[in-house]
Amino acid sequence: MNFRNGIFLTGLAGSGKSTLGKSLAKRLGYKFIDLDTEIEKKEGMTIPEVFKRFGEGQFRIFERETLHQLIAVEDHFVLATGGGTPCYHFNMDAMNEAGMTVYLDVAPGDLALRIIEEGVESRPMFKSYDHVDLIQEIREMKARREEYYELAKIKIRDNQISVEMIISKINESKD
Repeated sequence: MNFRNGIFLTGLAGSGKSTLGKSLAKRLGYKFIDLDTEIEKKEGMTIPEVFKRFGEGQFRIFERETLHQLIAVEDHFVLATGGGTPCYHFNMDAMNEAGMTVYLDVAPGDLALRIIEEGVESRPMFKSYDHVDLIQEIREMKARREEYYELAKIKIRDNQISVEMIISKINESKD
């Protein structure tokens, strides 16, 4: 398995992009990159602070700039995108051109449990702390973003996605 640039994991918050991305990168001998972490380093503040100080519009510009810089200079990596990354500034087109895109599609109820467990406050796009309300927020967000996620080269729909499933799907797509 060899991609000039890398593998881009997409999906809603809580879908496992960072957790699976670290394991996948280790398994393939690739570098793991978390796009939000790279933005935080560059801007010197957390993602919630960026949203609060600059707003979502400016955050999306920072996100696009950081993504395109990484695509230009990095080789052999697994990148965990932000949940909204594919939906703005033709980012999904850029990722599809630069490597293999994978959409991790997890049920809204499972996402809500994961997000509540991790802490809603670290997810600036969500407002609800109530499980039922959060599920509804996730459903609405998924409906808005689905057309972009569906542009991924590989789609994995499962609530228990594993590194082995991703590798298997990548190998199948190369046949």
